[in-house]
Amino acid sequence: MYTINHKFSETCIAADGRYLNASEIQSLEKYISTYKGRLNAYQSLHTNSNQIVLGSLKKLAKKYPDLIRSKGKRCHYDMTTTLRYMALSVLRDDETFFQDSVVIWLDSVLVAHQKHHHCAEAYRYLLEEMSQQLSGSALNFVRPYTDSIIQLFESHVN
Repeated sequence: MYTINHKFSETCIAADGRYLNASEIQSLEKYISTYKGRLNAYQSLHTNSNQIVLGSLKKLAKKYPDLIRSKGKRCHYDMTTTLRYMALSVLRDDETFFQDSVVIWLDSVLVAHQKHHHCAEAYRYLLEEMSQQLSGSALNFVRPYTDSIIQLFESHVN
């Protein structure tokens, strides 16, 4: 059964044949009460994604110009795709969707290219750009997603 997000799918499957209990209802109410903020964060990412990606790549180019010359288009594509799925995940309030749709794919690609250090730095720059271009409330919705990516990349570096 496909519902709003992964968590609600599991809840609906578990509730088959019964009414939702109080904590399940409370979870749905939380989702509904935060929807406007998540929608605003989604729209901000949609509107500013290209500037955010280009700003972070410019910062990365100052430190690694050869990398950006050779892999800049691929970095732009990967970061743009990541932001698109991040925006959808924020709107859905679904970190599992983000992990399944982006993080596993991105990790597999980067393991093959062994560029985790550069990518961790690029996504830190991405977070800096988002901090400058998004409102504080939008950034609060986005931050767990960026943190998970940076943490994943850094785990391969150390």
